[in-house]
Amino acid sequence: MKKKIWIILGVILAIVVLGSSNNQTLQNDNNDVKNASNEDSITPVFNQNEDDELPNEEEILTCDGTSITSNCKIDGIIYSIYKYYPAEEEKYHYETVTTYERKITGYCTLCNDGTYSPTCATGRGACSHHGGVKEWNAPVYSEVPKQEQKKVIDSPATKERWEKVVKED
Repeated sequence: MKKKIWIILGVILAIVVLGSSNNQTLQNDNNDVKNASNEDSITPVFNQNEDDELPNEEEILTCDGTSITSNCKIDGIIYSIYKYYPAEEEKYHYETVTTYERKITGYCTLCNDGTYSPTCATGRGACSHHGGVKEWNAPVYSEVPKQEQKKVIDSPATKERWEKVVKED
């Protein structure tokens, strides 16, 4: 029973394949005959109704700003350029900037010659080799590094925009 079904399917497939190749051969033969008889005079024939227009040499497409951006028209105006640019966010990065501030870092005894007592002594004999004490508990200033994050703009944000150039005749 299964063999009969396979044989029938094989025959049907062979008929379909042979039938389509014969049709193509007949069509090719008919085209060759038509081409041979019309080689001397080839004239295009247009099937037209009275309402149909003749085909344009160059059809002007409708501008969309993304894929059709040149030699197109919209609202009856022909543009040589009609391009859409979407809005873009600001692009930036941060850099660490080091500055120095003069700050009080402690208190010590200031001698008359402008030096500080090495031990910041507060008793008798402090600054004895430096001309005596000028000021007790004088502030000691130092340059202290201060680091800040600075925002650096690589490209500013832009609004969405259209580039439109009307085509000159």
